[in-house]
Formats: sequence, C-alpha cells, structure tokens
Amino acid sequence: MTARLDDEPTGLNMLAEKVEYLPVNPDHLAYCPTMDLIALATVNEQVHVNRLNGQRVFSVISKPPGAQVRQMKWKPNGQSLAVAFSNHSICLTDAHTGKMMHQIDCSAHSASQVCCLGWGMNFTDIKAVRKHLNELGGEVTLDDILSQSIQMNASDTLPDLPMDLAFLDAEGTLPKLSTLAVGGKEDEILNSRASLDTLFQQPKKDYTDSADVLVVGFDDGTIHLSIYDFFEIGSFNIQQSSQARSGSKALLHSSHPYSTTHTLLIAAASPGQDELHILPLDLRLVSSAGRYLSLLASKSTQLHNVLRYIHQVQRQIYTEFKTSLDLPGKFVQNIEETLKEKCDCTWVQAAYHLVVTGNCFPPVKEWLVDELGERGHKRWEKAAVTGYENVRRLTHENLMPALERFNVIVSRLRGLSRFQKSNAALGLSTQELDNILDSVNCLQFLAHRILIATCSELRQFSAFSTWLRQEIDTQAADSTSPSAQDAVEKDGLIDHARTLEYIGGAMMQSQLIGFFNMQPQLDKRLKWDLAAEGRSLYELYKRELNEFSQGTKSDKQLPGLDALIAHLDAQCNLVSGRIAETQRRNVRFGAPIYLGNWVPVCKDMRMVNEHAREINVCVTYVASVPFENREKVWIHRVILKIENGISTTMSVEYALVQLSLEKVVDVKFVDDDSLIVALSGQPHSRLLCIPYRNTAGHPGGLMYTKLALGDSTTACVPESSVCTALEAGLPDLTKIPGCAQHTFPEGVTWCAERLEINGRKGRRVACVLAQDRKHYRIYDVDSFS
Repeated sequence: MTARLDDEPTGLNMLAEKVEYLPVNPDHLAYCPTMDLIALATVNEQVHVNRLNGQRVFSVISKPPGAQVRQMKWKPNGQSLAVAFSNHSICLTDAHTGKMMHQIDCSAHSASQVCCLGWGMNFTDIKAVRKHLNELGGEVTLDDILSQSIQMNASDTLPDLPMDLAFLDAEGTLPKLSTLAVGGKEDEILNSRASLDTLFQQPKKDYTDSADVLVVGFDDGTIHLSIYDFFEIGSFNIQQSSQARSGSKALLHSSHPYSTTHTLLIAAASPGQDELHILPLDLRLVSSAGRYLSLLASKSTQLHNVLRYIHQVQRQIYTEFKTSLDLPGKFVQNIEETLKEKCDCTWVQAAYHLVVTGNCFPPVKEWLVDELGERGHKRWEKAAVTGYENVRRLTHENLMPALERFNVIVSRLRGLSRFQKSNAALGLSTQELDNILDSVNCLQFLAHRILIATCSELRQFSAFSTWLRQEIDTQAADSTSPSAQDAVEKDGLIDHARTLEYIGGAMMQSQLIGFFNMQPQLDKRLKWDLAAEGRSLYELYKRELNEFSQGTKSDKQLPGLDALIAHLDAQCNLVSGRIAETQRRNVRFGAPIYLGNWVPVCKDMRMVNEHAREINVCVTYVASVPFENREKVWIHRVILKIENGISTTMSVEYALVQLSLEKVVDVKFVDDDSLIVALSGQPHSRLLCIPYRNTAGHPGGLMYTKLALGDSTTACVPESSVCTALEAGLPDLTKIPGCAQHTFPEGVTWCAERLEINGRKGRRVACVLAQDRKHYRIYDVDSFS
C-alpha cells in the first residue's frame, strides 16, 4: 500500500510502504538492481518477491519444504535470484517467469552451511569497453551497461568476422525441445515451457564481453565458484589456498566490472577474539580465456542440460515400456501355468496351433472365455498400445531432437578446440570431443532402431489384438449361432503372418527389452570397451548388427540405451572436468589484509575503480560497526593494483565516523560516492547520507589515515593513531560537504532495523525495514537535499 507523505518531515521522498502479514527476517532482504522488485524471507522460511505496491510476483520454496533460508542474492543484471537453503541447495529462479532455472547441490562441495553469496560481473576485454565508453562520452555510463538498458559489445566499433562466426546461433534454427510429462526428478524444470526455454536459452552476442561469477562461501571456509549461472569452476578452501587463519569464513563479497580481482570480507577465529580480513580473489580465467569464456561456459552448460534432458527421456521411455508389459505378462503367466499342468505345452505353442489349425485346446478356450473375456482384452490392448505409442512419441519427439541438438553443441566445442590458438587456456581436447561425437552417433543409430522396432511391434500387436478378439467371440459363441458364422467370415480380414510374428517374437521377448536394460552388468559393459577395440563404438555397432542380421552369434554384448547414455555422461564429465581444472588453475587467493579485531554488528562492502598515481587501480571500501561500540563506523580503504590478473596491495587506509548520542543500526553503500547510516536515538531516528570519497562531486569528505604494511601484507591499526572523526551528531550538518539526513517523525514508534540500497542510475532507492520487522518503506535516495 502507498502511505501518505504529509506525515514525513523534509528529507527523502517516500515511494511506497508495505506491511507484511508475517515478520520479515532482517538478514534476508534484497532489492533487484534493475527492476522495482523486493525479495524478502519471512520467519516461516518463505521467500517472496514483491513489487513496490506490495503485489506478490512469485515465491521461492525449498524442495523438500521446511528448509531454512541461509542467503539470497540478485544477479547483477536483475534477471535471476539465487536463494541458499539449509538443505544444502541453491535455487536459481528466473525473475520474469518465477520458475526455477537451476538448482546447485552444495553437499557435493561442502558439508557446512552457506554463509555468503556473491554475484559479480566482469568484462573480458576491459580496455575495449573503456575505450568504447570514452568514445561515447556521457551518453552511455557503466550503470547503463550493467542494467542492460543499452546493449554494448566491445567489438561494435570494428567488425570481427571470426568472432561473429564463432557466435553464430546454429542452435536457434533447431526446433525447440518438447516438454516432458510430470514424473521424475526434473519435474519442475522439464515439464514447463517457460522453464525449458530458460534452461536452453542461447547466449546473446551482446553478452559475450562479460562473465557472470557466482561466489558461494561456506562456514568451513570453502569457496565455490560458478560462471554463467550453471558452469561450475570448482571449490577452494581459503584456509588452505591462502594465509588465512583456521576457522576463517567469508562474510561479504565485492567486485567491479573493470577488475578481474574480487575481494572477500572474512572473519578469522583467533584465541579470545575474532578478526576481520580482506582476502583478494584473483580470477585470471576471465582475462586468459577472454571472450571465448562465455562460449565455452555456455556450450558446456548446454551440453549437460541436454544430457540431463536425455536422462529424463530415457527414464520415461523405460517406465512407459515396463508399465505396458505388466498386465499382459500377468495374463500370459496364468495361461502358461494351466497349459503346463494340463497340456504339457506353452502358450506360444498353443496360440501358434490355434492360429494355424483353428483348433483350440480346452484350457485355452476356458481362459479366453472366462478369464480374459472382452474386458480383459480391452485392458490388454490399452496397456500395450499406450506403451508402444508413448515409446514411439518419446523417441521421435524428445530423444532424437535432443541428440541432434547435442551433436550440434559438441561440434561447436570441437571447432573451438581445433581452430583456436587459445586451446590450452580453454582446456579442450579434440580427441575427447571426437569420442563424444562417436557416442552420440551411436545413440542416434540406436534411437532409429528403437523407433523401427516399436513401429514394427505395434503393427504386429494390432494384428494379434484383432485375432485375439475374434477368437474370444468365436469360442464364447455357439457353433451354430449367426455370430459364429460371422467370425468365420471375418477370418479372412486377419493378418495371420503378423499375428504369428508377434506370438513367436514380441509377445514373449520384445526387441525393446534389450534396448531398455536399466541395470547393465559390469562384465557385459567391459566387452565393448573402446580402448580394447581400438576403433569407434559406432563402427562396432554396425559390425555387430551386420553379424546379427546374417545369423552369426556374437560374443559381445552391445550396450543398451541406458549404458550408452551413462557412457556419454562419463565422457561429458571428463571434458567438463578438464575445462574446470584448466580454469581452476587461473584462480588465485592473495594474502589476507587485517582490518580489526571486532565482530561487526552491521557491515557492507563495495569495490570502486579509481585512478591513483596515473595507474588504474581497484579500491575496496569496507564499512563496519563493532558490536561492542555501536557509536563508531569504521571505513577501511584497501587499494589493489592489478597486473596480468594478479593483485598487489598498494596501501590500506581507514577513517572513523564517531557518533556521540545515537546508535548505529545499519550501514550501506549507495554508490561510488556516498553511504547511508541508519541511526537510532531520542527523540527520533534518522538516516544519514555521508560522502566517503574525496571526489570532484564531494570534495572535503572523509579524510583517511594510511596504515603501514608489513612484510606479510598485513595492515595493523596502531592504538595511538589519531583517527579522523566526523561528529555526525552535531545539529549543523552544513559543515560536512555532501552530507544529508532524513529524520523519521518524532513521536512515531518507527525505527530502522535493516537497510537495503539500490544505487543504480535511475533506480537509487533505499528500502528501510522497521524494528517490528513487518513494516518497510521505500525512499527515493536522489531526493536527499
């Protein structure tokens, strides 16, 4: 709901106000960078995304339900939301559809809970982007690119034919994969058109100059990295990969599009007290792989997504076929037992005898009339026909198009491995990709065989079903009745050849059974080992099938659909593992930088690109409030110089904001120039906007004191150092250039509990959660006077 503005004093303009039915967890509040959406978690562990007017857009629920929300973070472009749950899963949800795009299983990376989520964007060609922005002057800003209000590619200024060919959207010309029926592990993702389109969306050429990096921190110090939402680089432990103390864990993450180095704020447990450190994280993979990183990651991700789809299709094919065999198997088993006792023959022999001679054994007649009957025949026909038709549909409409798409994606990666000089930096192997193509060709061949066998057995069963129905009517009627005479006349319409083929073949042993063996024995799989053959699996398949068609019995057990897909899965994991291992070698942790020995009750972190001594550097600002002293805001300034993707600490500086009468509730950076401090005091509470940088827009802001760096790149704060103090509690704020405040109404029991700031151009707003944790307001930050 929208509140009245006449009860607000001069200060910020309130845009919206909302009262939630359930209290909001103040630790889990996130404002979308590019859209007016607020993500919040209630005390019952439900994550809701609302518009400013309070309208619910979508919700994120853990599966299975009941897990606690640990962290949540918006993607820099605002297109998706990541939510970490206590059941060791991270759900990536599309902001436009509200559907889950991907779920990361964190239990494979760490047994601890998620304590930090960071999502940054880096340009792969920083110089080209800067040059292009300078040429455009002030027409396009960095915020425009981050918000994707203007799509910009570094290659726009000069056509690049090889790059254009590399990013040619060949997959876009293929038909869309069909949705799958409900059932299986991938229900929510693969049975929805919107989710399936999101899962298989093609990377746009406009985004090839940037890399999205998802950083997940765990309580045991493990850091897991993923790029482009789905492609996982791997896990690292900051206690083993750097000089961090034991018991260290990540608290916050910051990055800048111009910097391949990210920074982590970590808490290190030490005897008697905790320490705060800044830990540089150098991602050289962004610059080493360059603009091919997006193509490499997207194709590898699509490869696993299509394989995931193929796995689900295989499970559904097997389930449909197995279900179709259950009921007919029970009918045949009953008559088999009776014939064995009374006639010393099998059902196949009795049925063959009945088709050829027309003579029906008494047990068969009794079974046809009394046990099977018209109702049993309809059930048999429905089970068999439905099973065959579903197998045919899943093979033709789902499996074969997925294999075709899979083939195209592997061919793209193979071309990248053969014709790029940077193959060593990408981690691709042409031979391994050739082996994958060989397995895909074999799967396509097998899919055609499944389709042929299914259609053939369906035609045979149709003839058998017609004959079986006629025999039921014939045996049930009196030999002198008109219905018996009609049955004799209809006998000429029955295809006896196909009926006999079905009785002697598919009815007792379908060809499809060998194709859908879900649990192959290990000793049988070793007989088609490619290393032992020294040739392709596809050639082996053709040779074995030729021998089979000539009546020669082979000593080799050909792999079925499940075994081939498992083999393909292992090959893809090998390729992805090699790519990830190559990129992991380009990840480096720097030495931790000491900030202080306190537990921050509130904190925030921001990386800013600055010019120092005519060198482009990245500066990380950390604002923290000690738990023991809520009247002080420490602001540390860590200057990092980056050369060839490796960071070096140039200097560490700090400033202190001293408040005399008020308690700091929360502190958040707005943009590259100012931060907002939420204060609680008497007679009223307020928000204070303070410039933390000495820039042309806000000269004379905070003054920083430089700290000495030791040999171990550890900054120590001298106890006797004189800190620059800002007496923010003074009523005269005009003495502080660029400082502004917003005072909440006196006498109104409303005080801020948590701040959430969006400082993007055109969307500079502050979301303030009240201490009752049900009431929040949205303010326009640009209205600060």
